[in-house]
Amino acid sequence: MKNFKLLSASILMIALSANAAMAAQKKAAKATTQQAPITQDIDSLGGNQELMDMAQNIKAENRSRIVQDRIVERRNRVEMGVSYGMNFGGDAYTKTQALGVALDYHITPRWSVGARYYDFGNSLTPEGDRIFKQAKENYAAGGRAYAVDIDYPENAAMAVVNWYPIYGKTSFLDMGVTQFDMYLLGGGGQITLSSGTTAAYTGGLGVGAWISKHLTARAEIRYVTYKDQPVTGERTLDVITGNLGFGWML
Repeated sequence: MKNFKLLSASILMIALSANAAMAAQKKAAKATTQQAPITQDIDSLGGNQELMDMAQNIKAENRSRIVQDRIVERRNRVEMGVSYGMNFGGDAYTKTQALGVALDYHITPRWSVGARYYDFGNSLTPEGDRIFKQAKENYAAGGRAYAVDIDYPENAAMAVVNWYPIYGKTSFLDMGVTQFDMYLLGGGGQITLSSGTTAAYTGGLGVGAWISKHLTARAEIRYVTYKDQPVTGERTLDVITGNLGFGWML
């Protein structure tokens, strides 16, 4: 009899527990059913198709504006700049560095015309220094001395045309958006050598990154060709010049 009472009590407790669990499940299902339409209404803006279309159009316009708008307007603007560079190639006996100033008139964001002036500083390369010392030693010993045959550059002035086919924006560590332009340039002018003045021609490419609406940092690599006049006779020099500089938009 005692066992029967225990068994009856156990069955009753199990039945009550099952009933409570079923009631909880029904309540949860009802709450989920009520929340689902609310969530769907929020996602679909209340089922209003016109509002959904307007939201999508606003997103598309914002994305387009981010890509197309320029941070710096370069139409009918003047830019001044300074640069420092080095020459690679050319005369094997000299190492040439250049300080430059630039003035550019931006006709449109795609085109600009400008002028460049460079003042060159020259020093002997290790090979040039070796030959120069050897000549001094031969002369001091009473022998025949052969001077280093150099026609070094002193300064240059050129007119250039710049074309900017590539424009973009970048962000570094989410610190802000920076505008950059990649451009091609070509032009010519004259270069003053130790032997006199001769024509020079240049062509190259560069990239400019706008630090602010007025300040830009630029890097250029250019090919320059001209003819010099060493003692041994006229020759054509092909020089690669790399420049780093800053510009200021007026």
